[in-house]
Amino acid sequence: MMKSNIHILVLLLVLSAVAVPVHAQNYIGMSKAELAEMMKIKNPQFKLDKSTVNHDYKYLKYVDKISEQTILFFLSDTDVCTYVRWMCDYSNLSDMIGMLNTSYKKSGVNTWTYTSKGIRYTVKLEEEEWYFTISFRKN
Repeated sequence: MMKSNIHILVLLLVLSAVAVPVHAQNYIGMSKAELAEMMKIKNPQFKLDKSTVNHDYKYLKYVDKISEQTILFFLSDTDVCTYVRWMCDYSNLSDMIGMLNTSYKKSGVNTWTYTSKGIRYTVKLEEEEWYFTISFRKN
């Protein structure tokens, strides 16, 4: 009986870790090395995925296969993050909208804004057929 309770506890811990989104962290302006370190510390469930090569864009791709989330950090020629796209399965939609509503100021339908270090940013949620995307951009 105790063994099954341990399995349930482990399952609950894994599920609670997966449900934790990338809370209100401004990745735009971070270097490639800073992004890698921040993801290890704040979001260890996301793993760097080097399986895809795109010759048009320079980016880092992080994947959380358990909760079906992917984060793309688009980089400048000097390896500084300029734009973030976060793709999620619809099973995460309610949690993500909750995080966006508590972390940022709602400014329209599926649009939020925030200011960091005097710079204004826009966050947009776009619903696709099989997934949704949250984009973070500098204004």
